[in-house]
Amino acid sequence: MWHFPKGYVIIQIEGVYPERLASLLQQAGVPTWDICRPAPGGLQLSLPAAAFSRLHGLNRRCRCRIRIREKRGGRRLIRALWARRVLLLGMVFTVLLALWASHRVWFIDLKDCGRMDEAVLLEALFDQGVRPGRNLKRLPLAQIADFVAARYEELAFLELHVDGVILRVRAKEALMEGDRLDLSQPCDVVAAKAAVVTSVTCYAGRPRVKAGERVEPGQLLLSGAVTARDGSMTYPTHAYGEVLGAVLYEARVPAPVTGVEWASTGSEAPYGALYVGQKRLLFRKSPFSEADLILEEKPVRLSPWPIWIRRGVYREKGKLERPLSQSERREAALFQAERDALLQVPRQAKIIMINRYTVETGGTLYGVCAVTAEENIGTTKEIR
Repeated sequence: MWHFPKGYVIIQIEGVYPERLASLLQQAGVPTWDICRPAPGGLQLSLPAAAFSRLHGLNRRCRCRIRIREKRGGRRLIRALWARRVLLLGMVFTVLLALWASHRVWFIDLKDCGRMDEAVLLEALFDQGVRPGRNLKRLPLAQIADFVAARYEELAFLELHVDGVILRVRAKEALMEGDRLDLSQPCDVVAAKAAVVTSVTCYAGRPRVKAGERVEPGQLLLSGAVTARDGSMTYPTHAYGEVLGAVLYEARVPAPVTGVEWASTGSEAPYGALYVGQKRLLFRKSPFSEADLILEEKPVRLSPWPIWIRRGVYREKGKLERPLSQSERREAALFQAERDALLQVPRQAKIIMINRYTVETGGTLYGVCAVTAEENIGTTKEIR
């Protein structure tokens, strides 16, 4: 290990008396190690690369054959790398590029924007210099977050945090004018709709339900009647918090018997257009409200001028009602049922699961879609 930086060689000495040459090396002050006898009449040892030139002068007295078995050490490694210097320069450039890129932000992660449009928020951050490819650790991110949050009434506050090469943007949605709390009025939080409670976060008051319980509309979720710790008195307060629940939205649609599709009516009208170069000067409009334009493969060119004529035909289309097959009826009913169910889900809700199926009742085929969404089911109720 100590000789590796300067380099060393492993040699094999063959002759009548190879031990004499090894003794002369030690007497001359040349360090040797790993001395062994791999074969009869031979000797193998290691010595520094710088002392290899002295070996020939000492060998004149011994007349042994010297063969280099292997070269090792830092010098040989440097020569091998220099022979591939393009690869070496590429590795160095890659390391420098990785070090340079690791100090910059390349991705922006937005969460909890609520009513705030993400594109508008990103544009506001870009105006303040917060954009991918920049070293954001030198920017006052806290001041920029406060400045951007103050510009938009949809935001209560904004947090910017650099996590490696990712900028974490966390926004807190501001309450709307109708949702602002009047803490002076004692009230309870009750369920606005039937649901299965998924999480309960109580900021004031006492929670009366737990995660996993099923609640009905009007059921008490957070109580505004708070009892002192010593149990001496009970006083009303304004209970508020967030109670999330899984709500089921269902739509049931009968399957249609017939469907409407566009088909050719058989009526046609000629089409023609005059071009100069690639610019169209004149063309004949379609006399039909809905039509397909079928062009001829080769236009007519008026040489030697860059004028050419494109011909074709308009084929009228009309709506044609036709009976649907059983599979088409099922697909149409499921599509309409899913559309109607999704329209019932509030915008701020998070869809958990969508279940679609068909059922036949009284000879009528129905498409049914059940959408499970997680949302805040609590609403305030004054204590009288």
